[in-house]
Amino acid sequence: MFGRASRSRSLLAAGFLSSVVGATALTVAPAHAVVGDAAKDGQFAATVKLDIGEGKRGCSGTLVDEQWVLTAGSCFADDPKTVKAGAPAMKTTVAAGSTTADVVELVPRADRDLVMARLAAPVTGIAPAKLATGAPAKGEELSIAGYGRTKDEWVPDNVHSGAFGVDAVKGATLDVTGKQGAVCKGDTGGPALRTKEGQQELAGVSSTSWQGGCFGSDDSETRKGAVESRVDDVNHWIQQVRSLPKRSMTATGDFDGDGRTDLAMLVDYGPSKDGRNQAALWVYTADGKGGFNEPRTVWESGAKDSWNWESSKLVAGDFNGDGKTDLGVLYRYGKAADGRNETGLWTFTSKGPDGFDAPRKTWDSGKDSWNWDASKVVAGDFNGDGKADLAVLYNYG
Repeated sequence: MFGRASRSRSLLAAGFLSSVVGATALTVAPAHAVVGDAAKDGQFAATVKLDIGEGKRGCSGTLVDEQWVLTAGSCFADDPKTVKAGAPAMKTTVAAGSTTADVVELVPRADRDLVMARLAAPVTGIAPAKLATGAPAKGEELSIAGYGRTKDEWVPDNVHSGAFGVDAVKGATLDVTGKQGAVCKGDTGGPALRTKEGQQELAGVSSTSWQGGCFGSDDSETRKGAVESRVDDVNHWIQQVRSLPKRSMTATGDFDGDGRTDLAMLVDYGPSKDGRNQAALWVYTADGKGGFNEPRTVWESGAKDSWNWESSKLVAGDFNGDGKTDLGVLYRYGKAADGRNETGLWTFTSKGPDGFDAPRKTWDSGKDSWNWDASKVVAGDFNGDGKADLAVLYNYG
C-alpha cells in the first residue's frame, strides 16, 4: 500500500495501492503486501491474485460470487474515482487457486475505493466470502490477507495474512494498525476479515498503507497503519451487481428509534448453487428530509441456512416495548409426514442504529395443524400494554 510520509506520496496513496513490477516500482510508490504469515492450505481460499496489464500492476481481491471479485478501484487507476464501468483498460487476469480467468467487466463504486470485477468464467470449488452486515467496533481484531510483498519477497506465490486492530470507523473507511504485519504493495484490494460467531466475514478492502517493514520500503518507516474501504454498509450494492435481488416484500416502522418511519425489505436472493433458498433483510432509514438513506443489508440467510422467501409473511411492530420497531415473519414449513400443515413465527428484534438481531423462532404449530396459506397476519397493541401483539385472520374453509 501507499505510504504517506510526504504530501506527494499521500496523494499517490489515495490513488492506488497496487504492486508495480519493474524499475519504476519505488518511484511510483504504489501499494505493498501483507508482511505476515503464509496462509495454511485452505485458509483465505477466497482471496485471489490480480495481474493487471500483463505484469504492470499486481493486486489482491476477494471472490464474493463464483463470477465476481471485489477489489480496489485504485488497482486500475491512480485515482479510483476515474475508473470507468465496462471492460478494463488493460488486460486483467485473476488467479483463484488453480483457476485463472480474465476480467471482462468492471463496476466501480463512486464513493469509495471499491470495484466489482466480473470474470469471463465462474470459479468452482472455492466458497465465496461471506459479507459483513455490520461495521467492526474500535479495538476489534481483523485478519488482512493479500498477495503483496512480504518482508523478503517481491512477488510471493502464496497468500499472506496478519492481525490488525481497528483504530476507528470513519464513514466509508476503517483505520487499522498491524499487530502482526503491515499491508504492502500488491495487497491492495485484498480482504479485511472479521470473525463473528465462528465464521469469517468480509468487512473491508485494503486501500492505503504506510508500509512499515515491507520489502523495498524505506528502512526508516516503521508505521503499520492502513486504511480499508468498508464493505458492510454497501453489501446491498454488491448484491445488486451480482443480480441477486429477485423480489421483495416491505414493512414500515421506526426501526432505529429516531422517531422517523423507516422501510424494511425482505429480499429474495433466489436459490444457491447447492439448492438452498436465500433471503436477506434490507433497511432504508429515513433521512429526515423526506427521503431515505442508502439501504443497509442487516441480515442474510448465509452460506449454510436456507430461507424460502415465498414461505414468508412479513409484519412489523414493537414486540418488546422498547420504542423500536421489530419484525416478525410467519413462516410456512409445508406438510408433515402425517399430513399436518406446519407453520412457525420468527422475530427480528431491533437493535436500533445497529440493525437487527438474527431471527429467533418464537412460536411454531407443534403437534397441531396450522395452514399458512389460510392466514393473514397483522400487528397492533391489542391489550394496551405498550407492546405490539399479533393477530391472524384465519380461513377455516
